[in-house]
Amino acid sequence: MHGGILSLAAGLLETGSAVAGVLAFGLLWAAAGAGLAPAGSYTSSASASGEGVRVLVDGFNVLHAGVLRGNDRQGWWREEMRARLLARVAGFDDAEAELWVVFDGRGPLSDAELRSERPRVVFAPSADEWLLAEVRQADDPSAVVVVTADRQLADRARHRGARIVSPRAFLARCAP
Repeated sequence: MHGGILSLAAGLLETGSAVAGVLAFGLLWAAAGAGLAPAGSYTSSASASGEGVRVLVDGFNVLHAGVLRGNDRQGWWREEMRARLLARVAGFDDAEAELWVVFDGRGPLSDAELRSERPRVVFAPSADEWLLAEVRQADDPSAVVVVTADRQLADRARHRGARIVSPRAFLARCAP
């Protein structure tokens, strides 16, 4: 009887250790791959060409991953939710940064989104393709920061020379 209990306990301990190891590795891997950047790592002085930093925000991605934190709430793509994100982005702590928020779709329902100066708002058939085109066309891609939780987009933008910042790290620098 004791042998069976000891065997069971040893098996549970071994399994628990393996699960804990995989979990720890996964968390470290996710943190490294998410482009988490310290607060001061993308300031206006970052550009080698003397230009200010351009912060390009993957609108619906940041809204869903950063503002709503992945909760699939009804109507999260609507104008009120976009306005919530735009108000938050407008509070970004670097007044010199050029802020752009791009949303997938045909266009806004209100003139307020079109007139926004900070951040500037763009509606594109594909936000990902718009973001990648902006990075590709930049004189200094290292002065471009792409804010997204989309790993495929992040990898493609990073490959083109842009810096990647997670939605939560970016929003931490935006006044609520």
